[in-house]
Amino acid sequence: MKPLRIIQWFTGEIARHQIRVLAACPSMELVGAFVHHAEKDGLDAGEIAGIAPLGVRATRAPEALLALDADCVLYNPPAERYDEIIPILASGKNVVSIMAGWNPKKHPRFPEILAACEKGQSSLFGTGLNPGLSYEMALLASSICTDIESIYIKTCEPQASLSEVFLQLFGFGKTEAELASGPRGAHSIFAATLHQITDLLAESLDLPHDDTDFGYEFEPATRDYEGKITVRKGTMAGLLLKASTTHRARPVVTIELRFLLGPEFVRESWLADGPSHGWIDINVRGTPGSRITHEIYMPEDIIGTWSTGTKAINTIPFVCQSPPGLLSPLNLPLGRMLKLTP
Repeated sequence: MKPLRIIQWFTGEIARHQIRVLAACPSMELVGAFVHHAEKDGLDAGEIAGIAPLGVRATRAPEALLALDADCVLYNPPAERYDEIIPILASGKNVVSIMAGWNPKKHPRFPEILAACEKGQSSLFGTGLNPGLSYEMALLASSICTDIESIYIKTCEPQASLSEVFLQLFGFGKTEAELASGPRGAHSIFAATLHQITDLLAESLDLPHDDTDFGYEFEPATRDYEGKITVRKGTMAGLLLKASTTHRARPVVTIELRFLLGPEFVRESWLADGPSHGWIDINVRGTPGSRITHEIYMPEDIIGTWSTGTKAINTIPFVCQSPPGLLSPLNLPLGRMLKLTP
């Protein structure tokens, strides 16, 4: 069987791991790489990923990649960018994204997304860990229930292993006033994205819903952090986000996220109400009640980065076999580990 031909779109921390996995996967072949920064333009993708050259030169020219014969684009932007996704889909390439495509039905460009899928006979799938894994775990937890009252998802995510771009995007080092409003405020950054997932769960499980709700709590740094970015004591080192899809003002599906640099930079009491075990806690209240907890563990401090990238790669064969259009975990078989070369 011919290997699936893959383009890596953006080459940050997560993508560098993905390139290494693709290089070791006999059922896939990296054929292109898009880069944002000028200093990466023309570099071999293997060099960017810290491995031997792969014979694939990175480019800042999207039109060159759109012209390539490829089965799928691994799309890793810092935010949803449908101005890029739509031409990729229209060119006949499936898109697996870690930062878009979960449930963009309310997005003003949704009709264009569907039209691009139809034109290119391609599919769009949003995945990752959260959103992504938490949604799939909630579906699994619900599978033993005869009725569901509500779903509550808790996660607690240390973020220091993420790239500088994501740390800045998520608001680390900002003041409480800076996060209160404006285009880079907490509501603008997170609300629409998280509501895509809570809405999708409500839709998938046929739970009544008519509105959404969003709130957050600012957690100041207990001391300075000097790493990929600078975070001064008193600026944001943690953020508790709570997004709900509601029915008659009552939460039906809720995602609660605790973003933090690390436990040493926030108050111990702020972490007390996080997941009691593991990293994700799913509580399905119904008949019967169903709870699942999940933990990722590995000696390195980049487990979230690696896990996010690997999960996206493991979905590629199923996305490429799917009919064109917007995909969710309900449309796909359960992702599973791909065979890598020794």
